[in-house]
Amino acid sequence: MTKPVTVLIVEDDELLREIYTMKLKLEGFDVNTATDGLDGLKKASATEPDVILLDMLMPRMTGLEFLKAYQLRTKHPHVKTIILSNKSTSAEINEAKTMGVREYLIKSQHTPQEIVTHIKSHLEPEQV
Repeated sequence: MTKPVTVLIVEDDELLREIYTMKLKLEGFDVNTATDGLDGLKKASATEPDVILLDMLMPRMTGLEFLKAYQLRTKHPHVKTIILSNKSTSAEINEAKTMGVREYLIKSQHTPQEIVTHIKSHLEPEQV
């Protein structure tokens, strides 16, 4: 039996964090959450997630700042990072992609079920 995929949700909006957490748990994922980028760095180091679902606009540390700091700290290149934000300038999308982000999703354009589908599309077949 394979271990469940662990997702770290880094999102400052409490309601969205709870909705995504509930949906992912119902789909069989292990879920950890962080309220901002600094909290996310601590949790990512402690839990070694398989997937990071990352907001861009957060207090204390933005999504891009998180990505830069996480790249410097991580020894786990297998982690799949997906941006989920309403901020979508082409410059930010390009910068995030150059830092290894798998996908850049706009929150208002995706349901929680669609987000699950996107996460699963980046997993190995034995993880789904």
